[in-house]
Amino acid sequence: MIKPLFTVGLLLFGLLSNAQTVELPSDRDPQKNLAISPYANMRINPGKNMRINPKQNWNINPAMNDGINPEKNKLINPKFNKDFSPLSNHSINPMYTFSLHPLSNDTWKGYYTFDKDNKMSGYMVIANQFVVLDFDEKGVWKGYLVKTSVNTYNYFNLQDEWTKTFFCEDSMVGFNQFDPSGEWTGNYAK
Repeated sequence: MIKPLFTVGLLLFGLLSNAQTVELPSDRDPQKNLAISPYANMRINPGKNMRINPKQNWNINPAMNDGINPEKNKLINPKFNKDFSPLSNHSINPMYTFSLHPLSNDTWKGYYTFDKDNKMSGYMVIANQFVVLDFDEKGVWKGYLVKTSVNTYNYFNLQDEWTKTFFCEDSMVGFNQFDPSGEWTGNYAK
């Protein structure tokens, strides 16, 4: 048991130590393609578009909609629905399924994440149709998202606990992140 864990640890250490500056595709770089930046494109900015703002559109706010709140709906809570938990479901765990790690698989599918300054801050890898894995820019696995019936995503830490943060579609090709009160954090995924 110790030997496989040691091997996995060495593999991940090697991946992280060899990590280089990521060359973003031009169409997915908000510094080169202003159409995908919520700071330049008001249609995907939740401060300007009420339809994608959970403070204005309660349908997409888990504090206001019990159907998308994992504390009220056990079907979307990985503590109760183990299919959505990477800790229980190894097919969606990047420590068991290496193809889900963005730095070990050149053909990963998902999104790049960005901060308020349009700088890349990590990766979101699609594990399956309901779960998206979240990694920082160095490839460290931070948590995961579980999809709801209204195409929003609740964010869970690596102990299967809902952080009360969530992501909402931006009406184009990505997501904006919101804090528990429904305020946009300024972070987004493309």
